Amino acid sequence: MKNFIKKFLIKEFHFLLILVFLFNISQALSEEIFVSNKNLNATELSYETPEKMLVKSLVEISEGKVDMALETIDALIKQTPNFKLAYLIQGDLLLAHAKQINGMGDETKGEKKEEVENLKNEAKVRIERYLNNLNLQNEPKIFAQLNNKVKYLFYVDAVSSRFYLYENINGKLSYKDDYYVSIGKNGFGKQYEGDKKTPVGVYFTGKKIRESLSDFYGEAAYPLSYPNEIDKKNKRNGSGIWIHGTPKTTYNRTPLASDGCIVLSNPDLMKLSSVLDNNRIPIIISFQSLKDLESNNKNLTEKKISLVSAIESWREKWENQDTESYLKFYSKNFFSEKDDYDSWAERKRIIQAQKQKVFVELSEISFFDYPNTENEIVLVDFVQDYKSPAINNKMNKRQYWINENNEWRIMYEGGT
Repeated sequence: MKNFIKKFLIKEFHFLLILVFLFNISQALSEEIFVSNKNLNATELSYETPEKMLVKSLVEISEGKVDMALETIDALIKQTPNFKLAYLIQGDLLLAHAKQINGMGDETKGEKKEEVENLKNEAKVRIERYLNNLNLQNEPKIFAQLNNKVKYLFYVDAVSSRFYLYENINGKLSYKDDYYVSIGKNGFGKQYEGDKKTPVGVYFTGKKIRESLSDFYGEAAYPLSYPNEIDKKNKRNGSGIWIHGTPKTTYNRTPLASDGCIVLSNPDLMKLSSVLDNNRIPIIISFQSLKDLESNNKNLTEKKISLVSAIESWREKWENQDTESYLKFYSKNFFSEKDDYDSWAERKRIIQAQKQKVFVELSEISFFDYPNTENEIVLVDFVQDYKSPAINNKMNKRQYWINENNEWRIMYEGGT
């Protein structure tokens, strides 16, 4: 019975329909049905955040404690008076005292119907956060390596409207916090200006926008590096993809509500401000949840070893001026700002035909799995120190490596 109700809750989430159902099966829910890192009941959800208070009210409903749930919602509204979803739940709870109703926002008709549906979707993704049964204290199954100068990583699960913050501690990702976010009105996978979609890929945060912005953007705004090199190659365009807050009259926006930006509540954005002010934080915007990654990324250590080995072999072949072996590390679909594979290979053969003694050192290597449905792609950033009799050059370098027939190949190379 417990498993049936949990599945029903996740897939349908008709708030008061569940309430009526629970009353009809009397005491069937004496055990907790909410599962997070451990079995979760109402007393374990503190008043730390509005979201936890919201979930606490739902736990109380699942236990048949409707009056307590109403008290919790009333306290939430007093604390956060611009939380629209809380008002909807409060209204339904009050209505439930008077008559039986069929679902959240049961009485809503006309133009408000779409708004209620959006709020129901918000309730669904918020509660799923506490039902995903993830142990967030374990290192996530994100294929990434951060050098010691990169302090943080953001991971956005666009499907679940969730924004995760990880800290780099001795080369390992350590969970710090997570937040509900809104993404584009038309979902994710941005292709062109005005499509109202959030991009999928690996990007970097920019410095806080200092010029005066309208209240629409909330307390602050931080640009993302969209479009990146792969976006430009695939003729994706548009600009102005930011992380920003909400107007003062709105606690948060519904899951699909922005023009492509990632939108947090102002309190959550302020919590993140000390992190965002570090600038150039990598952010992976993905269509995969952390649970998906647990299922799909089972051999991360082997994958890291194979990629690191390929990078070192590429460096070694270049330093040894072994031109043909060096060029084998480049995909036939290679591109840079100026070259395709043929022009790149021709230029490298001319340069290396001189057989000058060169020195190549790589340091501060970071890499990030690039969300993609067709091939495995990894963004690799590093500092490259190149010396030859004619040139002494140290620069920040970026490559995208693609797995072609179980061999890592470079599909893009350029400076940053």
